[in-house]
Amino acid sequence: MMAMPAIKSFVGGETKPPAAAIEPKSVEPMSAPPAAPAEPVSASVAPAVTVPSESSIDQSAKAAGERMQADADKSEHLIDTRPIGGARLPQETPTIVAPTASRSSGVVERLQPVAATPEVQLPEFKQADLRVAEPETIAVPAGITPPSLADAAAKGDRQALFEIGARYTDGRGVAADRAEAAKWYKLAADRGLAPAQYRLGNMYEKANGVERNLPEAKRYYQLAADQGNAGAMHNLAVLLASDAAGAPDFKAAGDWFIKASNLGVRDSQFNLAILYARGSGVPQSLEESYKWFAIAARDGDADAGQKRDDVAKAMRPEQLASAKANVDAWQVTPLNDEANSINTPAEWAGVEEEIKTSSVDMQKAIRNIQAILNNNGFKAGEPDGKLGRTTVTAIKNFQKSIGQAPDGRITDELVTALLARNK
Repeated sequence: MMAMPAIKSFVGGETKPPAAAIEPKSVEPMSAPPAAPAEPVSASVAPAVTVPSESSIDQSAKAAGERMQADADKSEHLIDTRPIGGARLPQETPTIVAPTASRSSGVVERLQPVAATPEVQLPEFKQADLRVAEPETIAVPAGITPPSLADAAAKGDRQALFEIGARYTDGRGVAADRAEAAKWYKLAADRGLAPAQYRLGNMYEKANGVERNLPEAKRYYQLAADQGNAGAMHNLAVLLASDAAGAPDFKAAGDWFIKASNLGVRDSQFNLAILYARGSGVPQSLEESYKWFAIAARDGDADAGQKRDDVAKAMRPEQLASAKANVDAWQVTPLNDEANSINTPAEWAGVEEEIKTSSVDMQKAIRNIQAILNNNGFKAGEPDGKLGRTTVTAIKNFQKSIGQAPDGRITDELVTALLARNK
């Protein structure tokens, strides 16, 4: 198998109740004399318990315990009936004075059922009573014109927010400031504008105006790709296929390369051909590898043409014939314009249908761009230095082929990509 190049990329104590009265059993008289009878206790004081004398209790307790143990031994009882630890036994039954006043009446009174609570009538609320969130007002720099653009941006219009970001990117009417551009792209991206999500993801990936943050780059690429943005699909696949943002996930990368390839992204087609040749994330298939190299080569990728021929040498005749038929039958899937384009009103962009410039340097730059586009198969028309409809269309087609947002603008990103193909 031939050696394949690297993948192309873009620029967390219970109380017991009293027992029932029990008839006392007769007890043999004890040797010690009984204690003096207890004095009667007034009902107003707590009941008293007669405390036996120390000597009589010890002797009587000992005698009673010995008799009980002797009885137990005769019956072969296994239970020791002697008091544990020499605990004292009472000499006589304590005298308990019953309370004179009954307290049940108060309890009964407190247990009387409470009167039923009347049913509460809840107030009725209407839909109109619901509060509506106040619309967010965004502070727009004073130098942003026309007023319609500034007003729309202040109200959170996604297209207007993107346009301001693009101005800071290109330096149109304001000083070029990539950090400020990222701020406005984020406002548009967080409101769901796919081209803004793509651009912000690219800025996070390339550390362009913001600190490099690959997880954020993947997140914004994912948001844009889910909406159908071709460039985001490609860039997300590149990150997934690399180890820059974690362990490579060739299966997910292959899925996104397939989607982007069918939308006509040439670099995705090249990368997908490599995955098929290796069998990384997709079933190994020389026919599919040949197909995607051939499609990319047909769109002007010379490197893809060389790889196509290398793969063909390893194929059987019937495989090659089948692959060529698949190339001829393939058709590009139309792009979702809303996810890939920005339709800026002419009033906001400050351009007419055909842009003319008095700058000789700009005219020369446009002629060079037109020539490079023509040499790479993108029909920009006669290199006349005018940024007309034909040239803008050619720029959009080129941007789409490399995964950039096809907005037809001449940007540093566009020029860098064009120069890379001007070999």
